[in-house]
Amino acid sequence: MTAKPKATHRFYNHSSESMPEIKSDSIALTVTSPPYWNAIDYDRHANDNGESWYRSREYGEGFVGYDEYLDLMQRIFTEVLRVTKPGGFCAVVIGTVLMKGKHYPVPFDFTGRMQEAGWDFHQDIIWHKTTAGVKRAGVTIQKPYPGYYYPNIMTEYILIFRKPGPAIYKDANGHKEESRFEIDRLFTMDTANNIWHIAPVPPRTIDHPCPFPEEIPYRLIRMYSYVGDEVLDPFLGSGQTSKVAVALGRKARGFDTLQEYLDLSERRVKEALKIRPKQLIARFEKIDLGADLSTSHRSPASIQPLLDLSAD
Repeated sequence: MTAKPKATHRFYNHSSESMPEIKSDSIALTVTSPPYWNAIDYDRHANDNGESWYRSREYGEGFVGYDEYLDLMQRIFTEVLRVTKPGGFCAVVIGTVLMKGKHYPVPFDFTGRMQEAGWDFHQDIIWHKTTAGVKRAGVTIQKPYPGYYYPNIMTEYILIFRKPGPAIYKDANGHKEESRFEIDRLFTMDTANNIWHIAPVPPRTIDHPCPFPEEIPYRLIRMYSYVGDEVLDPFLGSGQTSKVAVALGRKARGFDTLQEYLDLSERRVKEALKIRPKQLIARFEKIDLGADLSTSHRSPASIQPLLDLSAD
């Protein structure tokens, strides 16, 4: 009798505060993006065809206030720690939040909660979205005086944590060579740095309010897991992590409280990857400020990044 092949993915319709379906010390890597605090109404997006979902929610899943949000995140990622292998990793895409004129340092407060839960802080990567962001510099342009400066928000953080334990390169599970990733121009010019220039997903291409681009889990899964490993997303959403994990020969596990997103992920996990063939890298050139140099203490030149397309 032929053995039945193991499922490459399993999705569960409940909160990831408790994940009894997953054994302790079994997940190699988590790649996820938690819901934005008081910024996006996921329930309304799922039920209103995506027409009205920005910054309108008082959450019905255990938090309204900022501290309650952080409490929930700490509970969930404490459970993620339980299911993660010793030495395994957790990568979290998370950004700061503007709410009623106040700017909340969510990534930094979240990092503190992760350390309290038992995670080791491993690395921070800045995701430069290149074409999207919250526009804030208009006030500065209108009033170019000290105290009026508010930069446009063009980034989110990719925070990487590690469960204490042995280094994963010491236990490749027989998949060392097939898990090796290429060192190409894109790697040396972008991935090797802790600022990644990746364009966001174009609006309305995926039926979800804020999917991160496939390029993010594609890079993380190849660098922090081996072929055959289990990869978790405790906030499944549109299934970006699971889709990429399965395509890269990993097993995917995902949780979401909304059945609509489980159904969407189930469809998408069977689709081909959509890694864009042309990726962005940053080039730098000196610009002569010329007549703009009004004081002697300023440098005669500054560095300005240019975004270039690299087809690797």
